[in-house]
Amino acid sequence: MNKDYFPTLTWSRFDALTFFNQIMDFFFKLLILFVVLVLGMGLARLFWEVWKIMAVSDLKEAFSFTVTNLLTFFVLMELFKSLVEYFREHRLKLTFIIDATLVFILREVMIGLYQRQSTPLQIAALALLALVLGAVRTLAIIYSPMERRMVETLKRKTAEMPRGDGQKTKSQTRDSATTPVH
Repeated sequence: MNKDYFPTLTWSRFDALTFFNQIMDFFFKLLILFVVLVLGMGLARLFWEVWKIMAVSDLKEAFSFTVTNLLTFFVLMELFKSLVEYFREHRLKLTFIIDATLVFILREVMIGLYQRQSTPLQIAALALLALVLGAVRTLAIIYSPMERRMVETLKRKTAEMPRGDGQKTKSQTRDSATTPVH
């Protein structure tokens, strides 16, 4: 056999897309491990800082710090959840991004109310933004292609199920009308 035949044969069998997907999956798994480590370290640091503040400061300052940092931690968890979902599904879901944004807005409102630093206009603007994002999230769920396929599948299954009250479904009526009687 010719020596030049083997590299050509090996290269012709090489699937670049599969190789790329395998490398990207490996990187995503490393990134998810990194995200879990960051969340764990962030939670440990939050506990440590709250413990230090509780020992030195008054209770009101400690609660203010705890509420602010705990709500920030929730925002980061929502963002990381959307990142992990992107790695799993290989698409960005609008609902997860809106969830993270809503948690961030609610964080700002709660901190502003708790520390009495927000004006009524700021709170009203953030409330309106939360309302609009909630409506967009609801519409994204209602008009999601995956939800639509699931609803169509359920409709098809219920149309094919026999009814227990003696009445026939549309598909059974259609089938009996076209089936000859012997």
